[in-house]
Amino acid sequence: MILKEELTEIGRFGKPHGIQGEINASIDDDVDIDAIDKIVLNIDGIYVPFFIRSIRVKRHDSVIIAIDDVNDEDQAARFTNLDIYALISDNVREVSDEDEDGFYAADLIGYTIVHADGRPVGKITEINDSTENALFIVQLPDGTDRYIPIADELIDDVNPEKRYIVMTLPEGLLDL
Repeated sequence: MILKEELTEIGRFGKPHGIQGEINASIDDDVDIDAIDKIVLNIDGIYVPFFIRSIRVKRHDSVIIAIDDVNDEDQAARFTNLDIYALISDNVREVSDEDEDGFYAADLIGYTIVHADGRPVGKITEINDSTENALFIVQLPDGTDRYIPIADELIDDVNPEKRYIVMTLPEGLLDL
């Protein structure tokens, strides 16, 4: 049996995200989400562990969590507004502030994307994170929108002072 003294509160669930059983959650800033493999929830006064199927960053202050055996929106809705705990022994809290300058996709809205050869592509107007692979929604100079995958292997440089991103985009990507 898990006791309250063995736990640290790390966040809170919000509403379900989509129909696949994923759930929006706010997670404390000092939590290393990569270190989380299970969470603990208070279900009717009993602390119950749940294993994480996947967890991905939505914005700098929120994540989308999929839990084993929670496969649809109705099942996910049962967790709305529950506090999220981790075992203290799992060491999910970060101990240093070394990585304070990291970017989240939502922080890049308003940035201009530039081809590696210097040609401007367009301005990021939104982030589409409704699928497994998040996408920049980029408005081209002619006013049309294009979807560009947010993938480290495509991003060559990010310049926060001038608010642009240099990307090497596959041939034909912008024609889709």
